[in-house]
Amino acid sequence: MNADDLFTAPQVAKICSTDLKTIHNWVNRGEIKSFRTPGRHLRFRRQDILDFLNRFGYPIPSDFAPTKKRVVLYETKESSLRSIKRLLARDYDVEAFGDHVDALLSIGQQMPNLVLVSGDNNNGADAIHIVERLASKSDSSPVAVYSADASQEKAARGAGATEFIPSADGKEIRRRISTVLD
Repeated sequence: MNADDLFTAPQVAKICSTDLKTIHNWVNRGEIKSFRTPGRHLRFRRQDILDFLNRFGYPIPSDFAPTKKRVVLYETKESSLRSIKRLLARDYDVEAFGDHVDALLSIGQQMPNLVLVSGDNNNGADAIHIVERLASKSDSSPVAVYSADASQEKAARGAGATEFIPSADGKEIRRRISTVLD
């Protein structure tokens, strides 16, 4: 999570064109999601503020526009990792990992909008493990598995993959995930 995606109560009051007491009232009534820091200060996530603004019909300030959607990419082949990340980075905030444990830790810290996993070569078992772990959680991100080997589709979908992309071509992957995310 970027520091730019967290806001204080006074910042939220300014965004909503209201006073600080109103923000605290909304928090106490559960109308806007927030959390407290270890020092007990209120913090708000950008997406929670956007959800609140949309739900209650508030205008969204132009300088508060949503950030790019977040994609976590898991690929063990370094060259593929770099090329797919580069292709996706035009439209998405991409975090790329060559290790499945690091990918799962990142996903646990902040849920991405999509998890993209390679099912090719030695990734196969790890890919299925990631898909199974995420599918077992009710609030998990959608997971797309890509592989040049179409026989991987049955295992990927059986593990709970939302999407299977029968290609390792970066442009095709980008096209297909845009349909999932947009």
